[in-house]
Amino acid sequence: MLNKKIWLSLLCVSLLSLVTGCKKEAISMVVPYGGPQFAQLYMQDREDYDVTIVEGADPLVAAFGSASYDVIFAPTNLGAKLYDSKPDYQLIASIAWGSYYLISDHSFTLDDLDQSEIVTFGENQTPDAILKYILDENEIEATFDYKDSLNAVVASFILDTSKVYLLSEPAISILYDTYVLNHIDLQVEYEKLTGYESYPQASVFAHKDLSEEKINQIKVDLESSIISLNENQEDAAALAISLGIDLSENVIIRAIPKFHIKYVDALDAKDDIIKYLELLQDFNPNFIGEELPDQSFYR
Repeated sequence: MLNKKIWLSLLCVSLLSLVTGCKKEAISMVVPYGGPQFAQLYMQDREDYDVTIVEGADPLVAAFGSASYDVIFAPTNLGAKLYDSKPDYQLIASIAWGSYYLISDHSFTLDDLDQSEIVTFGENQTPDAILKYILDENEIEATFDYKDSLNAVVASFILDTSKVYLLSEPAISILYDTYVLNHIDLQVEYEKLTGYESYPQASVFAHKDLSEEKINQIKVDLESSIISLNENQEDAAALAISLGIDLSENVIIRAIPKFHIKYVDALDAKDDIIKYLELLQDFNPNFIGEELPDQSFYR
């Protein structure tokens, strides 16, 4: 017969196994800084999500390649392009619907840009595609002074506010602390041309092996987070700062509406996604590949 100490040890091991087995494993997510990070603030604040914040495209490409995360927040076209060669992640929702603006210190219209110069960034990338599509469809001919980055465009604006610049959030809301700005919302101009309510610039991709239960929970929590973000911007700003976002409360409150963050389920966003991907593909086939992803891309 086992002695009392051994029985107690076995009991402790059994209880520990029971507790460990019942504990829910956190859902791992990788999220780029900017609008997508704000979309999931209230998920990041919960213990059942393990969130890694990154900057730039390289960590996202690596995440798709390694398939080591449950969820990846990424540019819609990046997820579509990588799906062709490695279909591990399916699109479950689109969340960031563009945040590009033309700004200057003087009032101006699109027509005023004809034969003018625009200081911009992202040559042959998404911002370039959206800007040139809108100008071309409005029969506006402009020249472009490309800078290496968004920050370089901001620096140029500070040196000479009289020109017209392409910027995105949160840079614009930071400048509002010091400057009086006039702007054209490129998302509004896109809708005028296409009939689609802006373009699904960033989406959320879930690993194909996740259970339907987990997928549904992620969708519910993500939609709830976005509703909380948009309906109570003061609380959202305070939460963002507590989670390490290095922006002032006023800047965050100003930026939230201009991020155009909205939850749209994958199947509901499908037509918007196809229109957007076709636009990018026409501009630069390397954005997507030879063909758009098939129905299995959407979950």
